[in-house]
Amino acid sequence: MTTPRNPTHPILPVILHRWSPRVMSGEELSDKELMPLFEAARWAPSSYNNQPWRFIYAKRNTPSWTVFFDLLVEGNKVWANHAAVLVVVVSKTTFDHNGKPCRTHSFDTGSAWEN
Repeated sequence: MTTPRNPTHPILPVILHRWSPRVMSGEELSDKELMPLFEAARWAPSSYNNQPWRFIYAKRNTPSWTVFFDLLVEGNKVWANHAAVLVVVVSKTTFDHNGKPCRTHSFDTGSAWEN
């Protein structure tokens, strides 16, 4: 980060200093590094503990990489070209327990993504 951030109210330093410069090193991620990210998402809160999210991913140098990469708009391909993993996050719009509409699916999935 080039400029310091000054929160209006106290927050955790890990949140305050989060930085996403859109630069990828091209280094691979092992499953040991990647799976804890998905595990953290699994523990996010959701309405009725429905967990409507699914994380679908493709690692670089795998057959699925091109499929995922081709989903990106041209501007994102520039920086994502060096990513180790591409992830698509989807959410189910109905509850598992009764099939009724789940109005919070996007919010719940956003919580999982943020974790």
